[in-house]
Amino acid sequence: MSAGDKPLLGISWALFAVCTAGCLLALPKYAAAEMSPVQITFLRYIAGVATITPFYLWQVVLERRSGNTQAREIRRGMLRWHVLRAVFAVTRLSCLFYAVTHMAFANAQAVTLTNSVFMIAFAAILLHERVRPVTIFAAAVCFAGGVIAAEPTFDADSFLTSGALAALAGAAIWGAESMVIKITADRDNIPRIVFIVNLLAGLLIALPGIYVWQPLTDAQWWMLLAMGPIAILTQSSNIRAFRAADASILAPFRYFSLAVALAIGWFVFNEWPSDAAFLGIALIFGGGLVLSWRVRDVRVGAA
Repeated sequence: MSAGDKPLLGISWALFAVCTAGCLLALPKYAAAEMSPVQITFLRYIAGVATITPFYLWQVVLERRSGNTQAREIRRGMLRWHVLRAVFAVTRLSCLFYAVTHMAFANAQAVTLTNSVFMIAFAAILLHERVRPVTIFAAAVCFAGGVIAAEPTFDADSFLTSGALAALAGAAIWGAESMVIKITADRDNIPRIVFIVNLLAGLLIALPGIYVWQPLTDAQWWMLLAMGPIAILTQSSNIRAFRAADASILAPFRYFSLAVALAIGWFVFNEWPSDAAFLGIALIFGGGLVLSWRVRDVRVGAA
């Protein structure tokens, strides 16, 4: 079979990636809910660099042994895109870590899935992609679901909580980051992309992370450093999924993350969404399912 002709294998990898991504976001909520999301993001990328470096160095050795000069040509001019993606990545993760530590886990995950709405909008504005009426309707439904899942308060000073605003901001940044992923995915090899983005992100967040640093217990060290390998595993699993099956087949399975988030929220954090939140989740699922068939070109999972 050629690449993209193994749908069951691709679906298996995609579902595995959804589960590991859920664990990645659950760790800081469980281990360090009171810690600054900037420090958590810093630890995630430091651990990510430590995890991916051996694989990247092995890729470099293989390239030199094979005398592959084409790889060097491909990566010229890509640094600015990797820097931009690193900026988006550290900002997105800081927002998402803040969201999951300041609102119910499933609600936060549901709101962040509105990233498809922003992805469609950015694709239309920046890449001049045609947006059909059905896509606009589905985006409106999905975004409305995100607002409902955020559980707005009509009698308070703020319509949305800080956690909900962070989740929406993370979704918007995720949509923008996906445009950069679309540009870089086919122009450089995977180990180098993952290594460079993790390294740049770690450098970008280093000073802020050190500035807000809080002492960690041994248990916190182990759990937060585990985010690095889990994030790399998530990225690798997504890549394997897209190599085994077409994006149009895999797209609906990203919404399995809603079930994972509900399970983690219930069993780990003793949280259960309200009826209104379930309505929002249903709207996100329905609208997002339509949108997911329109977002076919992002080849590297973000984590």
